[in-house]
This record gives sequence, structure tokens and C-alpha cells, in this order.
Amino acid sequence: MNTKKAALTVLSIALKIVIIAVLAVVLLRVGTVAYEYGHAIFEEEALDEPPGRTIRVTVEEGSSVRDIAKLMEHEGLVKDWKLFYLQIMCSKYSKTMQPGTYELSTAMKPRELMAVMSGEEVELDWDQEES
Repeated sequence: MNTKKAALTVLSIALKIVIIAVLAVVLLRVGTVAYEYGHAIFEEEALDEPPGRTIRVTVEEGSSVRDIAKLMEHEGLVKDWKLFYLQIMCSKYSKTMQPGTYELSTAMKPRELMAVMSGEEVELDWDQEES
């Protein structure tokens, strides 16, 4: 009976170690993904090098921020609409984006895209390189 109790104790300890190891790996993976996504929100990378491709985009009246983010991905201006949506929500542009037709470039950073669609004048550094 003592042997049986010892075996159950060893098995219980081994099971706890396995559970802790699995939890540690899961937490590490979730932490890594969260960090990479969070970093991408504020990193601000354009899809292409200047001058990129110019794409005409029409934002319809009543479009939500989500709709605009999906449109930007569909038109090839951003890689991931969910990431762009979060970038908008973390910016000052979350409530200022306006309907209209815009000439946007794949070389524009997310904040520049948002600024143009919010009616701001955007000075692009790479415009001067083309002249």
C-alpha cells in the first residue's frame, strides 16, 4: 500500500510539473504575439517604398472605422485591417475620418492615411525626392 501511495504522489507531482510547463509555454507564446502586435500598432510602416502605387479610394457616407479599415486592406493600402483598425482607435483620428474620395499611396504610413481621410494637409517627405 505504501508503494501505491508513493507512485500516486510521484504521478501527481509529475502531472503538476507538466501542467506548469505547458502553462509557461502558452504564456510565453501569448506574450510574444501580444508584444509583436502591440509593437506593430505603433511602428508605422508603409507597405511599399516611396513613391509606391497610387490608389483611389472612396469612403462612403456612414462608413464605420471598421468599414474603413477593411476597405484599406481590400484596396491593398494596409496588410491587416484589424491592425489598422487598432491603429485608428489608438490615434486622434478615430472620430475625425470623413467620407470622400482620396488618392492614397502604398508608400504612406498608417498615420498619413488617417490624416488624409480626416481632412488634414499631409506633407510627405518623399514627395520632394521625386522632383
